Amino acid sequence: MITFFTACGVDHHQEKELAYTDLVDRLMNMKSLAVLPKKGEKSAMWSSYDRDSKIDRAGNYIDWAANIDGLRPQYIRKEGENEVLAEMQGPGAIVRMWSASPKKGKVKIYIDDQEQPVIDESFIDYFKPSIPAFDFSELVYETNAKGFNNYVPITYNKSCKIVAEPGWGQYYQFNYITFPEGTKLEVFNPELADSHQKALSEVNSFFKQNMGESPYAEEGFKTTSKTVSLKPAEKKSVVLEGTGAIAELRIKIQHKTAKNFPELLRKTSISIKWDGSEESAVWSPLGDFFGTSPGWNEYQTLPMGMTKDWMYSYWYMPFEKGAELIFENEFQEPVNLQIEIKHEKLTDNIENYGRFHAKWHRDLKPLPKERWPDWRLLETEGRGRFLGTHLLVWNPKGGSCSLGGPGYYWWGEGDEKFFVDGETFPSTFGTGTEDYFGYAWCDPSEFERAFHSQTQDNDNMGYQPVNRWHIIDNIPFQQSFHGYLEKYFPNEWPTQYAAIVYWYLEPGGEDNLEEVAMNDRYGYEIPFEVFRKDSTRVVEGENMKIVSNSGGWGTTENFANEKLYNTVSGHKILLWFPQKDKENSLQAQFAWPQSGHYTIYANVVKTDKGGNFDLFLNQKKLGSLDLKSRDTLTTKKVLLGTINLKAGIQNLKIEANGEVVDHPQPIKLDYLEFEKK
Repeated sequence: MITFFTACGVDHHQEKELAYTDLVDRLMNMKSLAVLPKKGEKSAMWSSYDRDSKIDRAGNYIDWAANIDGLRPQYIRKEGENEVLAEMQGPGAIVRMWSASPKKGKVKIYIDDQEQPVIDESFIDYFKPSIPAFDFSELVYETNAKGFNNYVPITYNKSCKIVAEPGWGQYYQFNYITFPEGTKLEVFNPELADSHQKALSEVNSFFKQNMGESPYAEEGFKTTSKTVSLKPAEKKSVVLEGTGAIAELRIKIQHKTAKNFPELLRKTSISIKWDGSEESAVWSPLGDFFGTSPGWNEYQTLPMGMTKDWMYSYWYMPFEKGAELIFENEFQEPVNLQIEIKHEKLTDNIENYGRFHAKWHRDLKPLPKERWPDWRLLETEGRGRFLGTHLLVWNPKGGSCSLGGPGYYWWGEGDEKFFVDGETFPSTFGTGTEDYFGYAWCDPSEFERAFHSQTQDNDNMGYQPVNRWHIIDNIPFQQSFHGYLEKYFPNEWPTQYAAIVYWYLEPGGEDNLEEVAMNDRYGYEIPFEVFRKDSTRVVEGENMKIVSNSGGWGTTENFANEKLYNTVSGHKILLWFPQKDKENSLQAQFAWPQSGHYTIYANVVKTDKGGNFDLFLNQKKLGSLDLKSRDTLTTKKVLLGTINLKAGIQNLKIEANGEVVDHPQPIKLDYLEFEKK
């Protein structure tokens, strides 16, 4: 196993000189995270957020729900035809880049007032092995869920400016960290010195081959193993004495194959108290604490995960006067836990370290109306570091990306907004909830990487559990951290959030999150039954496969407008835009199980600006669709014709009929219905 630092070695974040390898070490140095930040340490982000959102001098929130991220001007300013995307003063380092749609236009990174850029590549190539510094597949990648990410540190001492040429793409985030004044950083070289190459390769290899294993060196640790058997309504503790730190916490649950296992994980809780405190610094339902819910979802990231048998945590948890881990069973049956704790004596000055906090909550006190749609994630006072969150979304209806008031967005539209040390405007202002978690375009696909994951795929219509860990990009604060996620859908939609937040806080800092009663943490989800047509009679548009497209954009993953949810089956449609001066033919395939002679109907969405389309099935023209309606938005079932079908794969072709204008209206096909003659 590869290891990168010893059990007692730690970077106290106060060195006046930092080698590039020191920055690479921070990609997985879990112990270093526990060190309280020095003055001058900062973390912030430039992004393509909608700049109509402002806070005026009087403290009023102006257009705070603005949501045209990436479509309004998404830059600081223009220099000729080029756009300045980010501008930082050093010493510091870019530690994360993200985009939903990087294109071929060049993006140039200038450091330390140099006339020539240190990197000059097409933006899409920032997420490929285009230069030696980006040739690390676990640090530079596109997730299964369409998000482009780059975690290779890029250092600078005086300044950094990121400039984009026309055609660079759409949507961006650049996370950066700033070091105390006077810190000197080794200059970044995209060709990589041998030592830099070696350091990045070792991290990349660990993430690729050893993910889920401990990132700590083995020497110096003591293992405490306990079997804790809990009767219903019983509570038991595991106690560690003296001054030390927990580095690994692993828990196995016997009989985890039970049908009601998700209930067990939510009704069994873990809490941790440090230094004899009466108050818990950690409290969470047991499963949620380990970064996924509901139930047992196997995944592996750097600090947290669930394997076939074990849940694991590698957060470093220092204490001065002992630690008490408390397990409580509010489940109706006995719960048996096998617990392994690796811990060490702490030889460094305990004053350097914060205490680990992790709290689960649902809906905290709502903010004033002018703050809509902000949803409280964490508000804490004191000195510490924000480490990230596990968010569980309950969203059974799905949701479109249409614009409007409450309830007219897909749940993932909400930006993250992080205010540090009393900022009047957030130094981190995101572009979308899914963007914060490292993916894009509403894609529900499962993925797991070192710093983020999505552990279930319910097609955006049910549970959506997502994680984001801030390791090298942790957010230090000296006085306070106030973090929010925008939540456009109200609970009654129903769209409901539950989150566990992780952070370090100095002893005596303010953690006002409390334990959550059973009725509010289990069975709180508002049920909803999605309208669906009989699957033996229809083929849903979203279940078709697009095999060719000579027109504009087409997808089978689009949600209909929410106003049509009582008449659009499954809430999703096949959506296709014809495009001016193109052939405009789309072909899709689907399977039909039974041969016969059928009358075929199409359920379509019609608008006051609808177009005309011809439909062909297996090369036979079925009929034409006139999608224009006096109503602004309606659905209609249209008779197409009759046809003989053989069981197997069927080929559907859609062609635009008539002139295609500059702003054509799409076809929105809900389903084809087959009535056997």
